[in-house]
Amino acid sequence: MERITRRRYVMLGLALFAAFIVLTLFNNPAMYSSKISNIANIGDDSIDTTTDIIANNNEETAINDIGLDQPEDAPVEVLSEPTKAEDWKPKQFTAPSKHVMDMINTNVMVNSKDKVLLTAVVNNGMADYTMNWIESLKKSNVDKKFLVFAIDQALVDTLTAAGYGKHVVLIPEHWFHKEISAEFAGWLEGDYTPITHSKSLVVERLLYLGITVWFSDVDIVFTNPNIFQYLMLKLKSRKHATTKQELTEVLFSQELEQRLINSGFFIMRPTETSKRIMSDTISIQDKETKVTQQQAMNRILDDMNLSYHESPIALLDLTLFPHGRYYFDNNVPARFSMTPMIVHANYRQGQQKKADLKKAGLWYLKE
Repeated sequence: MERITRRRYVMLGLALFAAFIVLTLFNNPAMYSSKISNIANIGDDSIDTTTDIIANNNEETAINDIGLDQPEDAPVEVLSEPTKAEDWKPKQFTAPSKHVMDMINTNVMVNSKDKVLLTAVVNNGMADYTMNWIESLKKSNVDKKFLVFAIDQALVDTLTAAGYGKHVVLIPEHWFHKEISAEFAGWLEGDYTPITHSKSLVVERLLYLGITVWFSDVDIVFTNPNIFQYLMLKLKSRKHATTKQELTEVLFSQELEQRLINSGFFIMRPTETSKRIMSDTISIQDKETKVTQQQAMNRILDDMNLSYHESPIALLDLTLFPHGRYYFDNNVPARFSMTPMIVHANYRQGQQKKADLKKAGLWYLKE
């Protein structure tokens, strides 16, 4: 009797164990498939499932590492509140001098209703990067019309001597809110934030002249001969579902995917939205001297409607318009066999910018 009872317990235990296995496989067919696959591959020297699994895991880790958690600008709390759309009032500016207007009009590109000006704001400390930027414009077929706004006379002299006198103009002194040095300013050092502030001042003035501003930092290299046509397509492609009117007023490059914009490369149409963004950017930097243009802009966008259905703001693909971490450190877009439109050599300090551009074959000046 005791032996029969024991046997029943053993049989019951085995039955429960078998039921557990069946339920596990039923709830996780992928595991079952994986087990069958591994069993089928036993003894096949041509297949190393362990190596495949490790390789796949490494690739997944590498792809996950592309997503950056920190922007180049250290997080800064912006205390100033952006202006509400209903409270914002346009400014009044006196017309620029005839010389400045002539330089602008000479370099404007007309595309449908947009009068587009490709522009940069630079001091002489960045003269070599400006020259390299211009060389990249030549390779991308956009070198016929562009205008550099020079912070100092030294840069005007440098570019004029190099044959670019029709593409450089000195920023009128009364446009500035702060005095700025002509020396190179590294990231967040010395005159870095005043220089980014001067970019906002120039862009704002151009918007009030009815210019669609195509802005670029000069540590950017243009790499695609179709960039202008592509950007115009992006600018015009989004339409309102009912009115069919073009929605996009601003195109921003990105710093963090769908989280932060990068203010080193953008296009702004001369709309009230664009003018309000620039006005508040300038106001924030006037009040908070340690805040960069990019930090101010991102604070303003935090309070705006960014719905892809109806927002006036649109973002450029980070893979096609990569910053320095994406391009140099994470090897994007090359790992996906994509050709970028630009390469931004940010996320590197001092001479590392030039060194990495040279290594990538993107430094075109002979030395």
